[in-house]
Amino acid sequence: MEEKAVNSWLDIAPAYLNFVLKFFRSPREAFAGVARTAQVSSDMTSILLGGVALSYLIVALAGSPQLRDDPGTVAGWLRKMDYHLLPVVALLGALALAVVCHMVGRYGLSVQRLGGTVEDSVNAALGFSAVYLPVIVTVLCGITWLPGRNGAAAVTAGFLLAAFAVWYFAWSLLATHRKAEPSETS
Repeated sequence: MEEKAVNSWLDIAPAYLNFVLKFFRSPREAFAGVARTAQVSSDMTSILLGGVALSYLIVALAGSPQLRDDPGTVAGWLRKMDYHLLPVVALLGALALAVVCHMVGRYGLSVQRLGGTVEDSVNAALGFSAVYLPVIVTVLCGITWLPGRNGAAAVTAGFLLAAFAVWYFAWSLLATHRKAEPSETS
């Protein structure tokens, strides 16, 4: 049993790294195998596990004591939560956002409606979260190591993280809901 678990993690690590490198270059390329499949992808789930594992590794290695004890960290309700739950909370938020964006894009008042299924939107959220969770955890851990009051750094980081999230999450949704190329339909 242990050997199978080790082999699984050894398979997930290169798949995760390949996905991340493609994702930053082109989400369309990164999501090519799961676009418009109408199924939640086991590959995307494995890649997400790689991102969550990396996030926990970052928190374990780089999380400062201030991350846990700082009353100004993130939102008030998050202060009461164990900071080790941060990747899970962010993942649940991304999945909820994917479903809401799918519904708005599919049924909302838009000129071009979002095609595909909610499963395609979940694949987008899984892949996006696999990349975004380690990024946000790294930034939050890094801010807590800054000396003194770090309000300006937190605001700047928050703005950059929000811009990253809006841009890449939208790009991920478009990549998983893209229309079939003429060569793919035959």
